[in-house]
Amino acid sequence: MNPINSIIIFFGKDLLKHVIVFCIIAIISWFLIQNGIVWGGYILWISLILISTIIIWRAGDFFSIAANYVQEKHNIPQSIKAAVIDAIASSFPEFCVAVIAVLMIGRAEVGIASVVGSALYNVLVIPAAAGLVAATPMVISREVVWRDNIFYLGVTILLCAMLWIFPNEWGAGVACLFLLAYIGYIFILQRDFKTSSKLEKDSLTAEAHKVEAIKSEPELLNPESEEINEIELTSEKKAWFWIIGLMLVMGGASHILVEASLSLGNMLGIDGVIMGFIVIAAGTSVPDTALSVISARKGQYDAAISNVFGSNIFDICVCLSIPILLALAISGEKTNIELPQMGLIWSLVGATFLAIYFFWSNNYTLTKLKAGMMGMLYLLIILISFTF
Repeated sequence: MNPINSIIIFFGKDLLKHVIVFCIIAIISWFLIQNGIVWGGYILWISLILISTIIIWRAGDFFSIAANYVQEKHNIPQSIKAAVIDAIASSFPEFCVAVIAVLMIGRAEVGIASVVGSALYNVLVIPAAAGLVAATPMVISREVVWRDNIFYLGVTILLCAMLWIFPNEWGAGVACLFLLAYIGYIFILQRDFKTSSKLEKDSLTAEAHKVEAIKSEPELLNPESEEINEIELTSEKKAWFWIIGLMLVMGGASHILVEASLSLGNMLGIDGVIMGFIVIAAGTSVPDTALSVISARKGQYDAAISNVFGSNIFDICVCLSIPILLALAISGEKTNIELPQMGLIWSLVGATFLAIYFFWSNNYTLTKLKAGMMGMLYLLIILISFTF
């Protein structure tokens, strides 16, 4: 395929115009810096932040197509697919940020701040966005609220405990504890999957009639079948090829996002931890937002919310543990932790409790009013974060 056509397909014609404009602005800003005009740096870093965020967003969109193909091949339930497959891919930018923070710039606290900020963004902004675009109030199953949400709350408390018990450095013990927590989450999902499969077998005959009825009306099977799918997936091998390739693209874009955000923070006099908590976190959370909004528009409310908590659990358990193990394997030393802004962690705990209440109240219904309140709370926490 022609490289130019590949770029057009990746961004889309409308979005590509904006990317070209940002690239031109970035090039002009670079020339301004070379000629001693300092304020050109502000424009350069902001342009690179926007470009990298768009790349992460589009890579997440295309990944969703490949992930859906794998899900259909293995008949994976929608909630598990959203909590695991989508979560792993959409959280890959956070993983890259954590690796960069630990191994390349030696500031693990920036990675922690970006993970915490991303988790806060996910638990407040994504449900708010999904709730506002949903055609009806979002009725969420009890399973999602009391399984995914509560497990995520436990993981958040585990993070607080590790920062309190080991405030200066983390080693293999802390990393393995986070990984064990994630393995436990996967075990719970698998157990629930087996339980639901057994219940489905009991009503197999009725379900078969229902499927035949749907097949007789193919136009109702997928109301969005007219959407253009630029990826032609003919095999699972090709789907995994796209998944791995898109992860690499998100990783490269995440590197640019981190460097640009930290450089902009230095120019503005803002600590890297705060930049990670706000700018980097928001940029890496774009795929999560896109996946949940798409699910909400389709009426798949469980998938929209399950993706949030599955992604957050992956962020804390995997994105904070693997980089520590990699650093230990490479240097043989534990990872230094310097995070004086503990208020960021407590804000995440408080937001998680509030999210549980919002999802539980009104008979597990997220109304547009509650969605708007969650969005406003996020903005308030961001403003307060500058005082930490």
